[in-house]
Amino acid sequence: MAIPSSESSRQDNTLAVIRALRSQGPMARVDLGASNDISSATVTAITTELLGQALVSELPPGMHRDNGRGRPKTLIQLNPDAVFVVCVKLSINEVQIVVGDFVGQVRHSELHSLATLALTQEELCAFLVDKIEALSSQLRDTYSRFAGICLAVQGIVSPHNGTIIWSPALRFRNAPISSRLAAVFGCPVLLENDANCIARSLASQPEYAAYPHMVVIMLGYGIGMSVLIDGQPFIGANGSAAELGHSKYEPGGALCSCGRRGCIEAYVGDYALYREARTMLSLPAGDSAHPSEEQMQALTQLAMRGDPVARQIFGKAGRALGYGIANVMALFNPDLVLITGAGVRGYPAMRSEVEQAIDDALVEELIGLTRVATCPWDRDMTCLGGIAMTLHATDPATLSAPSSLLRLQD
Repeated sequence: MAIPSSESSRQDNTLAVIRALRSQGPMARVDLGASNDISSATVTAITTELLGQALVSELPPGMHRDNGRGRPKTLIQLNPDAVFVVCVKLSINEVQIVVGDFVGQVRHSELHSLATLALTQEELCAFLVDKIEALSSQLRDTYSRFAGICLAVQGIVSPHNGTIIWSPALRFRNAPISSRLAAVFGCPVLLENDANCIARSLASQPEYAAYPHMVVIMLGYGIGMSVLIDGQPFIGANGSAAELGHSKYEPGGALCSCGRRGCIEAYVGDYALYREARTMLSLPAGDSAHPSEEQMQALTQLAMRGDPVARQIFGKAGRALGYGIANVMALFNPDLVLITGAGVRGYPAMRSEVEQAIDDALVEELIGLTRVATCPWDRDMTCLGGIAMTLHATDPATLSAPSSLLRLQD
């Protein structure tokens, strides 16, 4: 049954208040009203209801005063312990499980080394159920509700039906993982491409607020991309949109992790850079098919110090990436192309070739005012984005039926 318009409007206003508090921190009622174009009476009614649900709390009086004059404002803040969500980042031979609170902050993180390529679908599900159940038991006395789960996965996923279509981290395909976890935990389970999670985290930062049409390219073991149109990720018919890494640079060229040849990733991904370098340069020992950060840092430092072989390898990668970016510019005309991920460590060694390739590929009118910039990878934004997406998706249920959400049981 459709929600009556007045009720729908009230829920929209309540969601706006929740999300303003999440993005801006504690605020006074008058400021919540002004920033969201909501009347003072409505804000008062909303915050009273949220206080009754223990979703927000009031800071002690006197903690905030404008210019030291007048009556101090009472600030409202989200109750971080009202809700928790879990984000699982699945990558090659590694599973990270993170707990996010109602504010959207990371409260717990654990990293598990796991031979992901050796797992069956059943073994992966059993592992995730075991770890998430253990976390739920630990958090029973801290949080009121368990709102949802996000799976952030390398590769091609379908958010619509919760299916991992293909991932370089797994040997199986077309796995309906989300529905199996949802059946166990009784809460929504989102399935997202890891690049879309990163883009969601970046788009929420003030310095990128002026770029509604933004492309985020993630460099690392593979090459991921997210295209934000009016701030929303474009995922395509089955979730495989924006797979820049598997678009072609050189037909019949280098072997890609997807099994085809000539993909951009086969020149720019960490495994591709290391594959070409290992036979010509002295590098740290390790798994050459899945190079470690230590191995990649060693290779990058050789290029930055001017080693001709390393510079040639990164230059070739930069040219492949530059042509890929040029295609993205021609197709989407974004405001900003933002390059990030662990592989951004090597971007300075690629930059000149990237820029030259873009200039060679496009007339000035197609480049236009699009900026190409980098964002340091000083923290992994994948799980932060997954937490934000899960909270956004589950906020309406938290507001409309808080007592029916899964509570932690003995």
